[in-house]
Amino acid sequence: MREFLAEVRRRRVLRVAGLYVVAAWIIIQAAGEGFVAWQIPDEILRFVWIFAVVGFPLTLIFSWYYDVTSDGIVRTPPALADHDFDASLHMIDYAVLAGLLVVVTLIAYRLVTEIADIPMQRNAPSSYAEAPENSIAVLPFVNMSSDSGNDYFSDGISEELLTGLAQLSGLHVAARTSTFYFKNKNKNIKQIAAQLGVRHILEGSVRKSGNKIRITAQLIDAANGYHLWSQTYDRELGDIFAIQDDISGSVIQSLKITLLGHDSDRLGRYRTENLQAYDAYLVGRQHLAQGTSAATLAAIASFEEAVELDGNYALAHVGVADAYLQLSVYGSLGQQEIIVHAEPAISAALELDSELGEAYAALGLIHYWRGDPNAAETAFKKAIELNPGYPRSYLNYGVMLNWALGKTDEALDLHQTALGLDPLSIPVNMAVADDYQMLGRHDEAMTRSKRVIEIDPDFPRAYVLIADLYWEVYGQLDDAVIWLDKAMQLDPGNPDHSRWMGMIFVDLGDNEAGAYWIHRASELAPDRFDSLWGEYYLQKHVGTPDEVRAVIAAMLQMSSQNSWAMLMLAEEDVLAGRIDAGLEKSRAAYPDLMEIANPPVDKTNYGIAIDLAYILIQAEQREHANVLLDRSLSVIESKPRLGYNGYKIRDVEIHALLGNKDEALSILRSAVNAGWRYSWRFQTKTNSNLESLRSDSRFQIIVSELETEMASQLARVNQLKEDGELPTLLENTGDQDET
Repeated sequence: MREFLAEVRRRRVLRVAGLYVVAAWIIIQAAGEGFVAWQIPDEILRFVWIFAVVGFPLTLIFSWYYDVTSDGIVRTPPALADHDFDASLHMIDYAVLAGLLVVVTLIAYRLVTEIADIPMQRNAPSSYAEAPENSIAVLPFVNMSSDSGNDYFSDGISEELLTGLAQLSGLHVAARTSTFYFKNKNKNIKQIAAQLGVRHILEGSVRKSGNKIRITAQLIDAANGYHLWSQTYDRELGDIFAIQDDISGSVIQSLKITLLGHDSDRLGRYRTENLQAYDAYLVGRQHLAQGTSAATLAAIASFEEAVELDGNYALAHVGVADAYLQLSVYGSLGQQEIIVHAEPAISAALELDSELGEAYAALGLIHYWRGDPNAAETAFKKAIELNPGYPRSYLNYGVMLNWALGKTDEALDLHQTALGLDPLSIPVNMAVADDYQMLGRHDEAMTRSKRVIEIDPDFPRAYVLIADLYWEVYGQLDDAVIWLDKAMQLDPGNPDHSRWMGMIFVDLGDNEAGAYWIHRASELAPDRFDSLWGEYYLQKHVGTPDEVRAVIAAMLQMSSQNSWAMLMLAEEDVLAGRIDAGLEKSRAAYPDLMEIANPPVDKTNYGIAIDLAYILIQAEQREHANVLLDRSLSVIESKPRLGYNGYKIRDVEIHALLGNKDEALSILRSAVNAGWRYSWRFQTKTNSNLESLRSDSRFQIIVSELETEMASQLARVNQLKEDGELPTLLENTGDQDET
């Protein structure tokens, strides 16, 4: 055996094998890229692989008998018994080994990244083989134009085709955000189909030059890689909508989908004949997907331009509404001002197309914000009926169930349905993370948030949710600052980021930094109720009673019927000794809870009930107060303690108001040990419900321990800031000590 191996080396078979593997790998990679660029069918690439595999043993046999020399190809001479073969490695051998190492490394890297890249999803097929026969994904068409700025146009072609196909009741269509995740990614058809859970892939390219356009499209069966249909269109730009309908019709015919008359009508309905309006609409959708305050404002401008160019463009009106609604998360406007802008846009869209599911999905949010969950639910169900493949309907419906009705389990089911339709959607993944947070499944919320960052590292809200988990659940406020700083770098104009940063600094014990950021939030969004809430939070720590009342008065001036603000003012009356005035305001704010017979305490108002109980106790109405407290205690038994849907230390407040001091202090200790730190300073220093505990040495020890811990966390934050690792803080609060 040793002699044979020596002869293999002498005949340079191993060197040739290495060279062949490296060269074949390079040719296959180049072919794969070139075939995509030139739209060459995948089966041709299969033949390249076959030739490479078959050629390998033939090349080895050839290298055994022949050698390539400077004199040409010669037969390898036999070994001489009295001649020692030079077994040392030469430069070419080292080059071959290096090439093989590169090939192995790249193959291993691709395998690892593809495994890590598989999206977490539920209710979706695990591979294209299990996908429904009538399922399809429309990949972003490749921009083959010389101007990369035309990307939005080629993306728009894909989106319009996707939207048209999604209207068909017999067709399962992967959503835009998931399919567009694969833009500019080197994935083969089978990998993409497996991750999206579809059987068919529609891909193509767009070449735009002046008023001329060439669109190439092809429909591929992922199970076998065969092209079911392909077509090239050379048209004038004005024929773009006819091309889209032609492609959609060919796809449907290839998939053997039976169209109902209703579906056929919707497929052929042009959105607009105005190419400039269409152009502006596409730009707006591109901005909207970025998820920042600046991009959302840019989206509004683009959609409004589309409406101005074509007032009959129904989807452009929906775009205006969607963008304004998104400002509730990424902008400076309050809900009422958003409604003023969004509602007319929705009405205009429905007047133009009464069967536009996208419009009903937006309308549901308007009803929800107006406090009418029944009307919201009707609108969401209508949206799903009209367009069951539109993920935003399930997304918005779940948000309403979550926040308005406290039905988080049902919300998660809806969001999981949306995730099955659109597994790589950032908003849908974030909604699932929110659901996990509210259900107390905090580690799953953290995992899902980090998955969002893997999908899109520039999406700020994922960093915000991680920051919130560190703040509200794990009690690591220093880590919360680090993650929130990342979000602020990505979206510096978001007032919520500044407000939360201010509140965290107040909890850490730095009221000066807290004031800076809370005031910054007010500057960014002076007309938002949340900004005034931040000011109230601050003034309860550092302000006088008159300054606190002034902030509440500003809240009521902004929203005269805001029950929460009225209750705050009632509490200030009681603290000032004006108990009757406090009772009167409480009855006006919450007449149902102030009804003695049967106050309806539930998951949405138990916190209010506890605060009302404090006022009732001061008014010597202990019996009514105890009813509210007992019912509140029953409600929180089914909720998590921590997280932004958690009850925090509400049970401590209840027992303190009931006079169960030992029980209250024991629970407080348990809550602190579990990680409760959120608004701890606000609660222990200013919460009237805990007044009976403050003189107890056990309470004071807990507060002292928290003070020490926060001082340590604040020191870490300041050190990170000095080291330049918190650039947003360094830039905006660097001169605080001098002000």
